Amino acid sequence: MAFKGLDYESFTDRRVSPIAIGRKLGLDEKTIRVRVKKMEDDGFIKYYQAMPDLALFNLNCISSYRFEAVNIVTKYRVIEDLPGVPYITEAIDYLGKVISVGIAGASSEQIEDAAAKLANRFELSKIVLGKRLLKGSPTLPDKLDWQIIQKLRYDALSKLKDLSEFLSITPRMVEYRITKLLDAGAVLIRAIINTQKQQGLIFYELEMSIDEPKQFEVVKKLSEIYGESCTEALILSGYKCGFNRKKDFNLPETTFSS
Repeated sequence: MAFKGLDYESFTDRRVSPIAIGRKLGLDEKTIRVRVKKMEDDGFIKYYQAMPDLALFNLNCISSYRFEAVNIVTKYRVIEDLPGVPYITEAIDYLGKVISVGIAGASSEQIEDAAAKLANRFELSKIVLGKRLLKGSPTLPDKLDWQIIQKLRYDALSKLKDLSEFLSITPRMVEYRITKLLDAGAVLIRAIINTQKQQGLIFYELEMSIDEPKQFEVVKKLSEIYGESCTEALILSGYKCGFNRKKDFNLPETTFSS
């Protein structure tokens, strides 16, 4: 699981500076630095992961689906099976019989076929939440780039010295290659959190059907109202807006209509 903002791709550093994060959240640098260190020390942030651009694998679009199983047992069978299902990019387990799944593919038809096979195999009801095209990176990684990406995959903050010794190149060359990949959007770095260390926080998702011209206005309003309690706002095609929120018991409820 990872937190992601609407403009997450605007960050192009291996470790985003506290100043940059603070600017996005309206908080001071010291607060960000202390909070991030605490999350790392407590194990809430498990590690930092390097994510290669899916378009590099000829996956040009991604769709989100909501699946509902006939019972809890079946849902857990689906979850156990998902690591072996091709094109799955993300899965979120909700309370009850529901899970949401992100599926990438070379075309919408390929994605729909994969979703249909999954639904038919486990007799799941299926709802399309939305789809989006992947813009792709202008940079095509070479063999050395892929070796670097592989080493950063589950330790995106690896030291330049360690990487240079493993790859038999200079630290300066490693830094240049990583910077080039990040600037081109060929790789994104994200923090992976430990869901067992939420310590009383409740995460829930609110889906709203909104007229397309009003979507960004609504997302902006949600961010203004909930600030740092809003962990993700995602615009999907099909006139839907997904909103993930970290809830405590003192936050106001807000209703939007379209």
